[in-house]
Amino acid sequence: MKYVVVDLDGTLVRTDLFVESLLRYLKGNPFKIFRLVLWLLKGRAYAKEKIAHLIKIDAEYLPYEEALIAYLKQLKIQGKEIILATASHRDYANQVAEHLGIFDRVMATEGNYNLKGSNKLAAIKELIGDEEFAYAGDSAVDAPIWRAAAANIMVNAPAQYVAEAEQNGKLVWQTKSESSTLKAFVKEMRPHQYAKNVLIFVPLVTSHEYSDFIHLFLALLAFVCFSFCASGVYFLNDLLDLQEDRRHRSKRYRPIASGALPLPLGVAGAVGFPILAFVLSLAFLPVAFVGVLLVYFAITNAYSFLLKRITTVDVMTLAILYTLRVVAGAAATDVELSSWLIAFSVFIFVSLAFMKRYIEVAALAENDSKVRGRGYSSDDRETMFGLGITNFTAAVVILALYINSPFVLSSYASPEVLWLLCLVVLFWGNHIWVCARRGEIPDDPVVFAIKDRASQLVGVSFVVVLFLAKYITF
Repeated sequence: MKYVVVDLDGTLVRTDLFVESLLRYLKGNPFKIFRLVLWLLKGRAYAKEKIAHLIKIDAEYLPYEEALIAYLKQLKIQGKEIILATASHRDYANQVAEHLGIFDRVMATEGNYNLKGSNKLAAIKELIGDEEFAYAGDSAVDAPIWRAAAANIMVNAPAQYVAEAEQNGKLVWQTKSESSTLKAFVKEMRPHQYAKNVLIFVPLVTSHEYSDFIHLFLALLAFVCFSFCASGVYFLNDLLDLQEDRRHRSKRYRPIASGALPLPLGVAGAVGFPILAFVLSLAFLPVAFVGVLLVYFAITNAYSFLLKRITTVDVMTLAILYTLRVVAGAAATDVELSSWLIAFSVFIFVSLAFMKRYIEVAALAENDSKVRGRGYSSDDRETMFGLGITNFTAAVVILALYINSPFVLSSYASPEVLWLLCLVVLFWGNHIWVCARRGEIPDDPVVFAIKDRASQLVGVSFVVVLFLAKYITF
């Protein structure tokens, strides 16, 4: 047969360009969803036309199905005519075809005609007449075209359609993703980031209420709620930052950016996890905690849509989000929150937030002057390094003042032992900033600290010093 017709979304690329373009459209202003609904009421083709004129894609960095492309190149060498037929808008289809350079013709949604399902099959028949053709697709919506085709090419297709093609002797080539969707979903939740939510237990430690079972249970439940809410935020962030993440040296391997996790599941995670977190907190935790969680959720969404692109504001926002975890722990357990703890938290988290941005700026390629999706350039590197060190030093000073406060002197058996904490914290701050300076921290300093042996020893030393100061008299 002469013709090979290839689907785009989910087949040639491991994503859905219409959904991606919708997310990018809403990224600038989520309230645009009302205009979007009006467009969709006029038909998907109309909405695709409107969105395509406003939102551009970067065809070079899309997550392509490389095995399929290699197969199509072989067919091209054999003299087959390769046709791209997609429900995506023609503007996007043309960009993909131009980038790959293997397609002879492009058929796509245009004007008020949505090239999907039966419409696509009719368009194929109109183009090639009664000629036999092979069709490459991925989902149930492609079933009528597979059945009409003389040969089936299947990319991550449902098992029932693969079996049907084999039974009919039509299956000529198939590929199945090696990665598990469930594993990709769990990875997108970023459970390793839950280490940040350990901050919820800090008020229990500083108020010496950690032996109370009820308080400990409430803190544990607050930890779970914050973790679920944070996972929803991670899903949303990655949905909104698709194009930027695909250009990043490490973020491009994230499940959503790489196409390992389908976008509908990404949207489900972004919506479902926050709902679950609020249901649990409303059912079992104090109203004060629910209020803190609501503030956290509101700020994270503001950060995702706007604040992370504003210089310095993004750093202060990250510091506030870290500090809110400490506040949430106090609200969940109804223990008094020390002003010393708040001050210490703010300064140390501002330092870590500057480090996160410093790492991104330091990793810029020579031909890149700005961090994509952020308000920073290569000229800000030394400034952020200085501000990070300064804020960490301020946190150590506050810790020293706290150790000398009347509360500490009356609450610990050997309060003088706590001065060792200043050395421990100062060592850790110097250590991670030196590592960042050397380029040894690839992305997130918190993730680095979890795996770093020196940071682990610092954590153990911190607990040992607190125990000695509290219970041992020297």
